[in-house]
Amino acid sequence: MTLLLDIAPYIPPAAPEATGGEIYRRFQEEADTLAIAVVDEDGRPVGLIERNAFLVQMAAQYGYALWARRPVARLMKTDPVIADGDVTVAEFCGRILEERPSELLHGFIVTCGGRYAGVGTALALLQATAAAAASHAQQMTRLAHEAQEALAAKGRFLAVMSHEIRTPLNGVLAVAEILRRKSTSPDVIPLVETIRDSGGVLLRLLNDALDLSRAEASGLALDEAPTRLDLLLDEATGLWAAQAELKGLKLDTRYEGPPDVWALADVTRLRQVLNNLVGNALKFTSEGRVDVRIGCAVEEGYARLWGEVCDTGPGLPPDRCLDIFEPFHQTEEGVRRGGAGLGLAVCRQILHRMNGEITADTAPGGGARFRFEAPLHLLPAPEHAASPAASDEAASRPLHVLIADDNETNRMVARTLCEMFGCTSEAVEDGAQAVTAVASGRFDLVLMDVKMPVMDGAEATRRIRSRGDAASRIPILALTANVDPADAAFYRRCGMNGVVEKPVKPERLLAAMNAVLSLAEAA
Repeated sequence: MTLLLDIAPYIPPAAPEATGGEIYRRFQEEADTLAIAVVDEDGRPVGLIERNAFLVQMAAQYGYALWARRPVARLMKTDPVIADGDVTVAEFCGRILEERPSELLHGFIVTCGGRYAGVGTALALLQATAAAAASHAQQMTRLAHEAQEALAAKGRFLAVMSHEIRTPLNGVLAVAEILRRKSTSPDVIPLVETIRDSGGVLLRLLNDALDLSRAEASGLALDEAPTRLDLLLDEATGLWAAQAELKGLKLDTRYEGPPDVWALADVTRLRQVLNNLVGNALKFTSEGRVDVRIGCAVEEGYARLWGEVCDTGPGLPPDRCLDIFEPFHQTEEGVRRGGAGLGLAVCRQILHRMNGEITADTAPGGGARFRFEAPLHLLPAPEHAASPAASDEAASRPLHVLIADDNETNRMVARTLCEMFGCTSEAVEDGAQAVTAVASGRFDLVLMDVKMPVMDGAEATRRIRSRGDAASRIPILALTANVDPADAAFYRRCGMNGVVEKPVKPERLLAAMNAVLSLAEAA
């Protein structure tokens, strides 16, 4: 904090008996002196002589002759602004600007213990406030930089932890899925389902934490592509129908809008919002139903997409309908049923990124109702729209697959899945070995991990694509725990044909394998 004493230099004062001529000579000799205090014999200020006003008066006709020999007490300002030197510049400016703003032009006297200590001027105040503003701006810039660095560090930490957690989680969930499909024991299946469900909850928490961190750092990217809006419900219906049936709930999903509307949208993020809302509704509803509706209104150049999820659960307290979208804010029922309170915060961040919004209130029949909407750029329907349904059958001929992964559990999982799909496989432990194996020409597809020792998957893919022979055109799928859209775009730029995130779900891997093989055959 800057005090008045810091900006008010001690300028020798004048006595009331000093003549105008003496003061005139001082101003002539002291070019930087803007004001001179007048003090009594005890050093207490009684007046102030401001340079410009005094010189103007002396320069008037007969001014010098009139005042040169007269005491300065008759020329001084008898009611100057006087302030204690311990007062801060900010406090003084606030007070004087409110009470006597014009007096600052004449200067002011600073005292210490009631006695003269220095003279301050408007220029000194401006310099002090400018320096304080510059210092404050520098401090704010530094704090903003530190905050950005902290967010970036948190993002890097979460990205690394996400990768490290997904690697063993891939083994847990994939093996559980394989056991579920192969097991015929009715006693074992419920145990396997518990492993799958618990692992799924852990995976959702991991995704929510990572998405929230990206959103806070303005790094939540959208991967927009032409999307047929009336098909958004397909995945949600298939994903949650079985869970609703197990709980004895009726799940009703409907699309209410014009058919065959295409828009530019991030279908993955939209489904993430939808799946989160439907999952919450099923979790909190013990009996009754969950209604899910999606619709759109076609406007000029836009398709305003909206969605609504209603349940017959305990509902939301009216005073919590806003703060449940804040991170780690939950209702008492939410705390009781578990969860970290991140899912709805992520939904709000995703929709804000799309210039949309999400709200919550009480459904007409009780329970909770969540509604969201987002404006999407309208697109013309493609002439030959591909069928949205992914094939569930393996390729018509046996495939020989190369698996490149440095983790033994992941290699075992991938080999088992290939066997389930009717494929044969071989495995290598790093990218350099993968490049050598592909050169043999005996593989139809590569399942490539990204982070590997010796040579990573991205560099291995670049080496394979640069060969220029038939082997360089082999389809390559990235199997990775790095699920950021920017990472996926980078892998495709390196030459990979698709990306399947870990933990690997068999149906998604099979659909991706069929997709890249179909493209390779059509090329």
